[in-house]
Amino acid sequence: MNRPGGFIITDRALALCNFRPWAKVLDLGCGSGVTVDYLEKKHSIDAFGIDTDASVLPKQQQFALAHAEDIPFPIASIDGVLMECSFSMMEDQQLVLSECYRVLNPGGKLIISDMYSHGEPARLKGCLGRIDRRETITQTIESAGFIPQHFEDFSSHLKAFWGQMIFEKGAKSFYCDLGTVPETLKGIKCGYYLLVAEKTKA
Repeated sequence: MNRPGGFIITDRALALCNFRPWAKVLDLGCGSGVTVDYLEKKHSIDAFGIDTDASVLPKQQQFALAHAEDIPFPIASIDGVLMECSFSMMEDQQLVLSECYRVLNPGGKLIISDMYSHGEPARLKGCLGRIDRRETITQTIESAGFIPQHFEDFSSHLKAFWGQMIFEKGAKSFYCDLGTVPETLKGIKCGYYLLVAEKTKA
């Protein structure tokens, strides 16, 4: 699993959301579908996934090749939308959030776990993408009509994850994958967060 914390942060998010049994949850940027499978088997969630990479997307019925800017679900048909390490890579975050708002039921949950900056925000070309400060992320979520309910820092999991990457690949390959250099990363002061927000019920 190529993200900090593995399923620890996923479990924390689900505990905060308290979904009913077999609630419908959509994973945007689902990759190979491991989280979708986990949600179904561990949490009795009716999970779906979309991704733009056909080479990794499973062929099962609950997966679709699609963009987050054009979610192939009807209005108010989903109880939760999940983005794990994918929101920072979205080209048009406002459009993605608008789509999330459209497909979520009133009171539905938006769950994001991703990178954020304790220092200077950045736009990187590697696997990190857009790294904003907490205030900017919260404002972006609110401007799309969501009410942030919970923000939690999981930066310790990021440090452990990156340490393992450096151990396995070496520092040069590590920075190449991230699309940055040590000096830039030092200025960003990367952290990792979990945010849970709710679509307004009105």
